[in-house]
Amino acid sequence: MDRQIVYPGAIPLETDLLNTNKYAMMGLAKLAAALMGSNTYLHGLACTPSSPASMVVNVAKGQIYSLQNVDSTAYSSLAADTTNTILKQGVILGSSAFTLTAPTTAGQSINYLIQITYSDTDSGATVLPYYNAANPSVAYSGPNNAGTAQNTVRSGVCTVALKAGVAATTGTQTPPAVDTGYTAAWVITVAQGATTITASNISVAANAPFLPAAGIFSAVQQGTMTYAPDTGAANAYVASFVPALPTLADGMRVTFKAKTANSGASTLAVNGGSAYPLYSHANQALQGGEIVANGLIEVEWNSTLTAWVLCGNSGGALPVAAASQGNHAVNLGQIGAAALLGVATNAQMATGTSTSLLPSVAAVMSLFSKRSFGSKDYIRIPDVAGGLIIQWGQIAISSGNSIAVGFATNFPTACVMAIACNLGSAAPIAFPAVGAMNTAYFNLYAAKSTGTAADSGTSWNWIALGY
Repeated sequence: MDRQIVYPGAIPLETDLLNTNKYAMMGLAKLAAALMGSNTYLHGLACTPSSPASMVVNVAKGQIYSLQNVDSTAYSSLAADTTNTILKQGVILGSSAFTLTAPTTAGQSINYLIQITYSDTDSGATVLPYYNAANPSVAYSGPNNAGTAQNTVRSGVCTVALKAGVAATTGTQTPPAVDTGYTAAWVITVAQGATTITASNISVAANAPFLPAAGIFSAVQQGTMTYAPDTGAANAYVASFVPALPTLADGMRVTFKAKTANSGASTLAVNGGSAYPLYSHANQALQGGEIVANGLIEVEWNSTLTAWVLCGNSGGALPVAAASQGNHAVNLGQIGAAALLGVATNAQMATGTSTSLLPSVAAVMSLFSKRSFGSKDYIRIPDVAGGLIIQWGQIAISSGNSIAVGFATNFPTACVMAIACNLGSAAPIAFPAVGAMNTAYFNLYAAKSTGTAADSGTSWNWIALGY
């Protein structure tokens, strides 16, 4: 931001004009602080390779927002003000080009750092007219008529600088430390023998405070300031948000895209900070399966737990706390698998006392296992009405053509159907008929097609349904 002294003619109001300009600058600075607080931020200043490719990189125009003294030094006739600070804007209106050099030792690489700082720059020096009390019609030339030139413009400048690191074995080289008063913006890695710089050699410096290129309001709508891809490993997630997150506070929500699924308790570290536990919606350590690869994971900081708590985990399992009221979701640990599935025991199956919808595993296996057909037997199939009972057996008519067939167990309510079939006899074959039946037995009648009674000792298989 610039402040410029304007003098209409020879009006001797230099100090008043300077103060008016100063207050206008402070008003804009307070507005900027209302949006960005007191932290340092960068905007623009994109770093790109030259085209055609060479060992040159270009840093585009842009600006830095930085908390500075109102006036670190005296400005024209105004004294320095180092008591008050404001968020100043430093601007650079052109691109900056830097030439990089590759290491000469085989197997080595070097990291270069692009760093940014704010500075006040004074310019526009001229001899100003001053009021002459002795002869108002003839102005003084400069302060006390000394003819001294004074700067008339104080500009907030964004300064871009390149700093080289120390060459080391590739993979072990580190960026140089940022200079005092500067902010790290970009890191450029150059390997031995390199003749060109490409985009893959350029990366944003750790925690560089870049504001979104499209602006703050667009970033709020798109969530770009609170989203980052995971760069960690399974169960140890890492995300770097741009700009870097301020002090963690209750209610702070961020989203990261998990690179891998989790298999148990997990942590999240943001912007190079400590790795804190990731808790489920139930405020408990993760067990595995809550995070899937490429899932979007939204978390919220909870200072009481000193942990990040899942608010959303696309594609992952959803743990729930123990239910305490009607219509609450429940978990297996609270009620047990048997209660959740409504499993009946064998004893309940046999007596018909279970209202369960599902039999136990043992009951199912028993239901479909081979049963004895040489004597009476039965099974009970549970349902909401109390259970369907299927009974069967084998019987022989010793004499005559009828016999009462007793069931293996009494039907609790009624027998609804009974049928029988001849196991085989001399021709002509006997035909069965079922007469009266109740909960304890049914009457079986048998006669040959000739009208005579079935042969004594003829065997019959029968089956009955009831409930």
